[in-house]
Amino acid sequence: MKTMLFQKGMKAAGVAVLLMGMMAVNAVSAADEKGEMSKVLTVSGAVKKPLTLSLKDLQAMKQSKQVKDIAIVCQSGANKGQMESLTGVPLKTILLEAGLNVSHPKDFRKLAIIAKATDPYWVTYSWGEIFNRQDGDGVMVYYARDGKLLDEKEGQFALMPTGDARTGARQVKWLTHIEVRKLEP
Repeated sequence: MKTMLFQKGMKAAGVAVLLMGMMAVNAVSAADEKGEMSKVLTVSGAVKKPLTLSLKDLQAMKQSKQVKDIAIVCQSGANKGQMESLTGVPLKTILLEAGLNVSHPKDFRKLAIIAKATDPYWVTYSWGEIFNRQDGDGVMVYYARDGKLLDEKEGQFALMPTGDARTGARQVKWLTHIEVRKLEP
């Protein structure tokens, strides 16, 4: 009986080690993927006016601003460094420019905003996070970091949720597309 329990325990431990190894390989593979520079940022989906924005378009937006001293904290809570400053436009400003297309005011609450990169990475926001919270303007589409335009390390456009406790978890480098999608039950 003890031998059977020991063998089952060893099998379970082996499976756990195998799964942890596979997760580590997947995490390294995902971290190694690098996006390509995007020449434009598109906004589509449940919007009144789909947008195709260039760097000059973003720089010309009235709400262009600078945010200072942003800690980069990953999903695990590890500190990955600090950004001195970001220059860009709040995601809210871009969405207002495109105009959210809903048939009833309560439908705003059903909107999801999906920020996609040129690599397979993407993140989501709810309408409430962007439009109904005091820190909604802190979700920034930025094009300059620490006084310099972005390069191939982050793409021409990137997104940073400056108000998140773990900013790195929803940071999108190589940002290329923002999709607004109405969710249905």
